[in-house]
Amino acid sequence: MKRVSLALTILLGLATALLVQNRSEIFNKPGGLVPDQRTAIAIAEAVLFPIYGEKNIRQQRPYVAKHARGKWIIEGAGYAGGVFHIEIGQRDAKILELWHEV
Repeated sequence: MKRVSLALTILLGLATALLVQNRSEIFNKPGGLVPDQRTAIAIAEAVLFPIYGEKNIRQQRPYVAKHARGKWIIEGAGYAGGVFHIEIGQRDAKILELWHEV
């Protein structure tokens, strides 16, 4: 019984180590999880549509997207309903900042 328990403990430890290793590989791939402007805009829309409405956000096209200091900054073009601003971490796709100006 002790051998089975020890074997299971070792297997669980190895599985956990592999998961942690794979997780860091995902974040450390070239370009991170958000390697380009197209991906950044797709993430921005996925976050913004449910919050501010798809029609409202699409009316702010063409978006202004720029990459600076490891993050993507995307803003809507000015229009009567205001503009959005979202910052997305390039490495991990974390939403760093989000607001909509009226």
